[in-house]
Amino acid sequence: MRTLSDPQGNVWQAALLDASYGSITLLFSPLRGNDIRQYEMPADTMAEAEAQFAGLSDTELTALWATARPWNPGAWG
Repeated sequence: MRTLSDPQGNVWQAALLDASYGSITLLFSPLRGNDIRQYEMPADTMAEAEAQFAGLSDTELTALWATARPWNPGAWG
């Protein structure tokens, strides 16, 4: 799990989720509020996603947050 701040200064936590049908999702959860966001990782395995996640700079992680869409657990893909 990692922590980041968005351009407005809100603090978020980012963590990987091994989702259904083999997809791996990066979830962004705000420390305040409930605006959870999701970004589908371009990885085939959790180990691959973890390596990608660990290799992201703070700037890259914030860029993924900016492109993440609202979390909808019933609508993967």
